[in-house]
Amino acid sequence: MWRKLGQFIVKHRLPLLILLALLTAGMGYLANKVELSYEFARAIPTDNPKYKAYQEFRKKFGEDGNLLVIGFQTDSLSNASFWNDFTATSKTVRRIPGVEDILSVATAVNLVKSTEDERLLSIPLFRDTLLSQQKIDSSFALLGTLPFYKGLMGIRINKQVLASKKREKVVNDITNIMGDFGKRHQVEIHQSGLPHIRTILAVRIANEMKWFLIASFVLSALILLLFFRSLSAMWLSLSVVVIGVIWSLGVMQMFGYKISLLTALIPPLVVVIGIPNCIYFLNKFHTSYNETGDKKQALVLMVEKMGIVTLFCNLTAAIGFAVFALT
Repeated sequence: MWRKLGQFIVKHRLPLLILLALLTAGMGYLANKVELSYEFARAIPTDNPKYKAYQEFRKKFGEDGNLLVIGFQTDSLSNASFWNDFTATSKTVRRIPGVEDILSVATAVNLVKSTEDERLLSIPLFRDTLLSQQKIDSSFALLGTLPFYKGLMGIRINKQVLASKKREKVVNDITNIMGDFGKRHQVEIHQSGLPHIRTILAVRIANEMKWFLIASFVLSALILLLFFRSLSAMWLSLSVVVIGVIWSLGVMQMFGYKISLLTALIPPLVVVIGIPNCIYFLNKFHTSYNETGDKKQALVLMVEKMGIVTLFCNLTAAIGFAVFALT
């Protein structure tokens, strides 16, 4: 069977190469659309009691995963110049596309009971304008009885934005604006919340995937040069591995998977698994060519002898990784 397969490949090599190029181009289009996952990877089984309790909690109370919290500590908050700059900065952050609302000292409200219909009325503590020092002091006297607002700013970001690539720009814009505010007044700005944490993790995963992929390519190229001492053999093997990486990302997009902490390891794994296969085939081709002196016959012998070997080698590796699905 493997001999017939090798003869078929050699005989129809041009149509097969054209078909491979077209399919790779299609996979490349899909791979270009693969997205980063901004969710935390599930680390425990779905039947775990703690996981079930967490899901029940989310079902009952919901999940407020779109709140970015900013905090700072200062004794100058009630100073007129500091306060007016803080409110202006809050308005600038509010105008960022994707920001839905801001909860902070500047937008603080006091709940007052209505004497007419016994409802609670929300009365803003600070008017939306430049305030004098006297107005600020009187409002802060009332704010002192509302410790909920002390030193914090909560920024609610649109959930659709957080689930897309736009989240990085939104979070970075907020970070830059608040960072400039902190520099102007020599205060240290602290950020937290799921949008901030998940964005940092997503960017870190993307950077690590890029560097791991580059490192695996460079190391593989050096190994190929060391073994074959031929640039043509090195570039041929690397081209095969590149096609494998493109197909792996394209298949991820085809089946609706995103790049997460675990799936980011697939491209480097394809490189380090694919390079030994290329070495096996090239080594067998050179051995067969030295014996026969015919390139076509050497290619057929290469497929015949090494096809079953590489199949079972890769099958063994696949079974090893599949074991993780059972743990």
